[in-house]
Amino acid sequence: MKQYNITFEERELPFGPLHVISLGERGRGRHETLVPIDGTITPDDLITPVPIKSGKVKLVKSNSNSDWIARISCEGTYTRNSTGYISVITNDVQPATVLASGHGADGDAGRIGKWIDYLLMIPDNIVLKVKRHGGYKIPPFYLFFGNKTVMKMSEAEFDAFNDNEVTFEVLQPIHY
Repeated sequence: MKQYNITFEERELPFGPLHVISLGERGRGRHETLVPIDGTITPDDLITPVPIKSGKVKLVKSNSNSDWIARISCEGTYTRNSTGYISVITNDVQPATVLASGHGADGDAGRIGKWIDYLLMIPDNIVLKVKRHGGYKIPPFYLFFGNKTVMKMSEAEFDAFNDNEVTFEVLQPIHY
């Protein structure tokens, strides 16, 4: 699967160093999820998720060039009572799948506003609506995952691109 917005880092854990994708934040009112990866993966490699004993996923090299693995963060701007999330069109035959998620928050106690950080498996030719946290100050945008590229569109561009009336369903985060 192709990569979109995937960044790797090395974390020092009690049992030794581990290559991971970090989703969300650590702290009160927040949840950080670490997704392990095969240490030899580069940003140009094709990857696929495989289940591990804990029920979570690990990303390894693959030969499949269909579909996408994407990290999409809904972090926006510090705003009271706002939530960032992703929605998919409800009539898509094969919608995006949430592989892992974490969340971040605003305020010392993490109760001002919140946003979700997703790791998704997305089939080709799917549109996602991304609503970053920040309320009316930050308009949503759309991501079209084509066969070879990802196209980012504003709401006006999406309306011009799509003639049909569509409804969206919010992707629910995973809680381990």
